[in-house]
Amino acid sequence: MTVLAGKHVVVVGGASGMGEAIARKALEAGARVTIAGSSQARLAAAAKRLGTGAATLVLDLADAGSIAAAGRAIPALDHLLITAQSRAAVQTIRPLAELDFDLLRQAFEVKLFGALRLVRELAGALARDGSITFFSGGASRRIIPGHVGLAAVNAAIEAAARQLARELAPVRVNVISPGLVRTGAYDAMPEAQREAMFAARARALPVGRVGEPEDIALAALHLMTNGYVSGAVQDVDGGGLLG
Repeated sequence: MTVLAGKHVVVVGGASGMGEAIARKALEAGARVTIAGSSQARLAAAAKRLGTGAATLVLDLADAGSIAAAGRAIPALDHLLITAQSRAAVQTIRPLAELDFDLLRQAFEVKLFGALRLVRELAGALARDGSITFFSGGASRRIIPGHVGLAAVNAAIEAAARQLARELAPVRVNVISPGLVRTGAYDAMPEAQREAMFAARARALPVGRVGEPEDIALAALHLMTNGYVSGAVQDVDGGGLLG
């Protein structure tokens, strides 16, 4: 499959999980890929796992200087995907009465403000037939206990993306909203608790399983290659929004 042959794909957060799966899928589709993230060591390890010569770029979405440097380092690209989020985001999952607003600000700083700064830096370098894909989450449109903070971040991303789909046209702007996906983001949980969480969610979903990074990568490939999709939020959640 060479549907991305000759294209440059930049995946922010490409050193692990969904981002790494997207990078692999883009490489398989013939693209030239740059994976970006805040840790050079993690980027180097991911590039080795990808095994096909993916370029790496150190980028900290919480640092305006790092974002400006990324703009200088990437003179041209076709598709930008921003999967990264603040480590503080998971820590905001709690009721309003217990919400740490400093952590919530950190989540906004990376996942929303950092992403928008990066898009502003790279907008002039994007091909006119290219695309931008943001990442949100189901809490933006589904009531999930303890998710008031994260819901606000994700809803803001989706609203910004719809605006940018018009402002940056003909560049296409979309959002992927993943459900529960089996990634290293949950490795800090005790194994029994983690597996119980996955099993319980699988039973509740119409598809009968939780997501895998490959599921998200397939959706990302679709949004990169379908030139008639813009301003959309693509739910990849196993039917989770059905309740």
